Amino acid sequence: MDKTVQFNGFIKKELLILAPFVKTPWASFTLTEIKMLTRNKSHHYVFEALEKFCFLGALKKIIRGNTNVYSVKGGIEYFSLVEVLMKEKARLPFKNLDLIAEKIKSPYYTLIVGGSYAAGNPKAGSDLDVVVIIPDADKKPFQVALREGELMIPEVHGFVFTYPEFYSMLVNDEFNLGKEFARKHVIVYGAEAYYKILFEAMKHGFKG
Repeated sequence: MDKTVQFNGFIKKELLILAPFVKTPWASFTLTEIKMLTRNKSHHYVFEALEKFCFLGALKKIIRGNTNVYSVKGGIEYFSLVEVLMKEKARLPFKNLDLIAEKIKSPYYTLIVGGSYAAGNPKAGSDLDVVVIIPDADKKPFQVALREGELMIPEVHGFVFTYPEFYSMLVNDEFNLGKEFARKHVIVYGAEAYYKILFEAMKHGFKG
């Protein structure tokens, strides 16, 4: 992937400065940590990018002593763009995912891949763990589409949750599938809806 290419008005390299916040949006990072995690050599470039995203409302900055500490503020659209870039880099069976998407007639859903495929280390025989998040309670069409995936290679292991159900899992005190996917995922479709749920859960105490 050419990181100098323009993408929705941004340079890809610039957007990927947000990658650590996409992976752990509840965390805070210093400039040095962002520089290390994104493998950028230029202190000035990382600083300018972080300041830009603060200005745009995606990040917020606090100063602790002589150190700038950055965390997520909002800006769903920017994190959604980063998810697109991260999907491009992921090793996913896109043909299978597209076949499942073709079976889903509604445009209103979020499809997330988790497990070993999201981590980038699938093995022979690994299942493709998928969660579909929908705005209403009619799960049947989505469940039917996911059952088609059970006949594919890799076999799809899928779950369907409504927006309220997924939100409830995030704010629940116990570890659950929703939290597992929040911690390690690749969003294939519907990133903006996912981030609306995630940011609302973070306002109410979700910290991964």
